[in-house]
Amino acid sequence: MENPKLPYLKEKIKQIPHEPGVYQFLNKDSEVIYVGKAKNLKSRVSQYLRNHDNRPQLPYLMAEAADLTYTVVNNELESLFLENTLIKKYLPRYNIQLRDDKNYAFITIDFRTEIPQIGYARKFSDEGGSASGGDQKSAISNHKSKIKYFGPYSAAYKIRLTLNLVRRIFPYCANSEVGTRPCFYYYLHRCPGVCIGKISLEEYKLQLGRICWFLSGNSSKIYTELNNEMKLASSGQEYEKAARLRDQLQRLELLHERQNVIMSKPVAWDIISLASDSGYICVNLFKIREGKMLDKENFVYEAAAESEHGNTGIGETMQRFLEQYYLDTSDAPKIIYTQTSPEDTELIEHIIRSRFNKKTEVIYPQKGKPKELITLGITNAQEHLKNWLSTQAEHLDKIQHALGELKTQLHLEKLPDRIEAYDISNTQGTNPVGSMVVIKNGLPAKNEYRKFKIQSKKTPDDFSMMKEMLERRLSRLPEIPPQQGKTTWPVPDLIVIDGGKGQLGVACEVLKEKNLSIPIIGLAKRIEEIFFSGDSEPLVLSHDNPALQMLQRLRDEAHRFGISFHRQLRSKQAVKSALDDIPGIGPKTKKLLKQKFGTVANIRKASLDELSTVVGEHMAQTIQQTLN
Repeated sequence: MENPKLPYLKEKIKQIPHEPGVYQFLNKDSEVIYVGKAKNLKSRVSQYLRNHDNRPQLPYLMAEAADLTYTVVNNELESLFLENTLIKKYLPRYNIQLRDDKNYAFITIDFRTEIPQIGYARKFSDEGGSASGGDQKSAISNHKSKIKYFGPYSAAYKIRLTLNLVRRIFPYCANSEVGTRPCFYYYLHRCPGVCIGKISLEEYKLQLGRICWFLSGNSSKIYTELNNEMKLASSGQEYEKAARLRDQLQRLELLHERQNVIMSKPVAWDIISLASDSGYICVNLFKIREGKMLDKENFVYEAAAESEHGNTGIGETMQRFLEQYYLDTSDAPKIIYTQTSPEDTELIEHIIRSRFNKKTEVIYPQKGKPKELITLGITNAQEHLKNWLSTQAEHLDKIQHALGELKTQLHLEKLPDRIEAYDISNTQGTNPVGSMVVIKNGLPAKNEYRKFKIQSKKTPDDFSMMKEMLERRLSRLPEIPPQQGKTTWPVPDLIVIDGGKGQLGVACEVLKEKNLSIPIIGLAKRIEEIFFSGDSEPLVLSHDNPALQMLQRLRDEAHRFGISFHRQLRSKQAVKSALDDIPGIGPKTKKLLKQKFGTVANIRKASLDELSTVVGEHMAQTIQQTLN
């Protein structure tokens, strides 16, 4: 059946310029279902309607597409960055998706505190910068207000293992500032004592530089640095320091003895192989630095529709992986060997050149050691994907069992495909917010979570706030004509209210006013009672019941989501109210201070020099006098 929106789309395409940019296809509910980039927007988008694109998922995409938006950028590289951002934001169903984690994970070194903090993150901060494995000075200089990223890693547990290893070789501190009390790890001999002044901050930053090198795979530089410093300490009769450096060298040597030597030469390669099965593709990445196997990562993608019946999605996934990975990674090798030739090798090389100012070749090897490693990578990808699919099957079986139990216990007419949970968060009525979280087919649909800033009440009244939130949400049902400019949201199969009879009663009133018949329950926290509309007695399930466990996870997720939004608003309000008392500070200055320091507490701790770089010396003095 032909899409009735095609004439509208054809007319809209006529307006698109012949410029580089990013385009988005939307469905009838204004959900983004596909994001793409193009050197020439008009030419690329026109292919969708002229049947010049042979990807089998395209007919399904075009049958569902109801609208089209686009953004013009300056060049292809900008379009790639924007496309990557939008895909992560909207998770469009017709784009290839990373399935085993929403985002890559990174090790971070945060230089914004007195003692830089080592941790991990899933998103880049505006003040972040990639690590490049250059000299030690570049690894630590000019980063007092920045975060350095190392990775990406395919799973958070790999970061924990790596950081445990780093702490054993190069002890680092958990405290954010120097004081009189040591951090916990000092007592375990896993902190060098910078937190209590046992070593200076400058000496500690040299240690951080070595950690940067270690995480970047540049061990030879660490050996040279440690050897030279150990000899210097020994000749200066600093025997305790020399012994500490000797121990670090020994631990490094033990680690490198365990690493497989791939090449006798100190080559820097990335080996990328793929395997597909059941509509999924696994990417295996061997990271070789200085001729040794530094790491192995596996990433699972939900493939484009054509790969469900063969390997024809391999090339598209290879291109997508290379773009996404090298946009995010903290370092790049001299050569990238790939199982298949990417669709746009020049673009990958251009990404690396623009980010790292270095030349990297992307090569499709035909023989030799790289070809052998590609074959080995395929075997690893096949094994990882087989195990991952087995785990997913077990997980899906549990989800279906829980949904079936939910249908039985709640006397629903069908399995609840879409369940929505609601929660209210406030502190004595201040900054009240409502949260809506969604699960579809038993899995979180995070791109459909919604936040509500409560407008009608500023005093504690959870009932009134719940009523406002539900009225606003239900006004977006397809059956109810939406307000101009607002999109509709799907009808839920089940509504879960965080609370007992009172909250449930308010929610039922809203449904009655709108003449809606949607199954709804209240889940009270005291003994996890399930309340039904019109029933005086609640249902109490055993704590090991899978239906109750699913409802608990959903309720807790709604609470977490709401609390995070509430804290964000409360923090903004705190910054605003405190800065309002300072004469001469306008909206622009407030914004600059907020972007730089985040909270009033950080502004209060900032030195005069740090404040002066943002607002000038005179205003910095005024801020310090007012806040301190």
